[in-house]
Amino acid sequence: MSGDWLDRERGSRDWRLLPAALCGWAASLAAHAVFDYCMDHDGILGLLPIVVIGMVPAVAVSGLVFLRLSDPLRRWLAVWHASITMCAVAAVACASCALAYDLLQWRDAASRAAAGGEVGVVAVVRAVSPAVDSDRRSNDCCLDARTMSIIIDGVQQNSSARVRVYADRPECDELRQGGAYEISGTISEAEYGAMPLWLTDAVMVGRIRSPSMPMRVIDRMQQAFLAQTAQLSDQGKVLVPGLTLGILGQDYVPAEGDAASIDPTYAAQVEDAFRRSGIVHLMAVSGGHLAVVAALVRSVCSFFLVPRQATALLVASAYVMLSACVFPSDSVSRALMMGLSGAACLFLGRRGQAMAALSWTTLVMLMACPQMSESFGFALSCAAVLGIVLFAGTLNAWMMPVMPRFVAEAMSMTISAQIFTLPIQVLIEPELPVFSVPANLLVAPFVGFATLAGLVSLTVSWLIPWLGLQLARVASWGTSVMELTALHLGSGEQATIPWTGGVKGAALICVVETICVLATAATRRILAATIVQEPNLPGKRLIINPVKRLRMWMERTRKTLRDLQWEQ
Repeated sequence: MSGDWLDRERGSRDWRLLPAALCGWAASLAAHAVFDYCMDHDGILGLLPIVVIGMVPAVAVSGLVFLRLSDPLRRWLAVWHASITMCAVAAVACASCALAYDLLQWRDAASRAAAGGEVGVVAVVRAVSPAVDSDRRSNDCCLDARTMSIIIDGVQQNSSARVRVYADRPECDELRQGGAYEISGTISEAEYGAMPLWLTDAVMVGRIRSPSMPMRVIDRMQQAFLAQTAQLSDQGKVLVPGLTLGILGQDYVPAEGDAASIDPTYAAQVEDAFRRSGIVHLMAVSGGHLAVVAALVRSVCSFFLVPRQATALLVASAYVMLSACVFPSDSVSRALMMGLSGAACLFLGRRGQAMAALSWTTLVMLMACPQMSESFGFALSCAAVLGIVLFAGTLNAWMMPVMPRFVAEAMSMTISAQIFTLPIQVLIEPELPVFSVPANLLVAPFVGFATLAGLVSLTVSWLIPWLGLQLARVASWGTSVMELTALHLGSGEQATIPWTGGVKGAALICVVETICVLATAATRRILAATIVQEPNLPGKRLIINPVKRLRMWMERTRKTLRDLQWEQ
């Protein structure tokens, strides 16, 4: 087996699709921006569609000029031309999908009605998320939905716009994910948030279609799990649902009379402490949850000697079921796509292709859901995975000589993710969490078992309530450590550093990170130059390896004490 084959099979080293994914993302963002600009200027797209469509043929035809060049130069330029062509294809595909999506949304009846200001409508919507606590003081709950039709001034029109529905009790009790409802209210353009439209002052007219059987089972599981977490302490009520479902306990909208008594001041304090300490990502479902489930399934399958193909199918099924049970988000979609890619590699008997899977996932999701190119959640999720894939191994190799293995692995993953996510975090909130790395290191040993206990509690609470309660209590032991860490490291003015906001602040972060990486690499080269061969002894001097030096000293001391001849 050749080394070239091994290098090809190592997915973390296969960067070929990364430029195409980055170009596709940039093209999608540019298409959204250009479309908005054109619509603000009399809605004239001009030659934009022709320019986008003609980009690939232009790049492909440009390669004909290489035919007259000498052979070595032609081969070198052909490789670069193929790479540029692939980037152009990805850019055109993502830009075309973004333009088509924006055009369809702009021509949608609901979008046209909202563009003229607040309009009273009767809309038929399909709920795509559970109802959660409203982020508007004037309403009790909200949920994301897609319009199916809309009636304006007695005229019914088809619609497929994305809308956030705001409602009050008792209508909140009737809204369930997957159901279709006829709602009368006021539609308008969103003032903030990811959804482009708001449907406010909603009054439930009637349920058109109940959720499907799987969605009803999932809703029952969630309700039973949240009923068990309501019996925990305040931190368990808040954090266990967040760690397990991706929704904090205070955001859950229970049925009338089933509300858990959570102190709103305490809940707001804990949420702010998690954000300022840099561990708020633990309260969102991501690839870590899928990794825990996959490890459990593979362990059970290996114990019973289940064939590889069956194991892959079970892992993929577990991914799908977990993604359906938790709160839907862009990070969940990204993790599911990458998880299914990993399951496919396991089914085929191939090595996991992390970088290729991330690139393909990004391109597919940008073409299927073009609005995700503007999603901070999707960007943070992809950036964290990209940082871990690119730098975690290198940082781990640097840190292994000077610290224990488990500490080096945790620090390398945390720092790698932070390097790539900090510029995006600055765009969201212009401040830097000072204690993010130590906070993540402190909670890392407790995240795995707490997440697993929460997921098992979610699975069994609707069947065996007392067992679900005990498992939720076990999960709360882990979240209690997270709470203490967040409150101690995320409180006070020293927890964060104010930073320049916007694109300028993100660019400044990139410059600072680049300088730090170069300085670290230069320091490592200087230290490596000091490790010289002794003139009369084999091996290298242990100058920068205190862990090995301590281990060797302890072994020599133990041997000396064992062989020492004590006087009688």
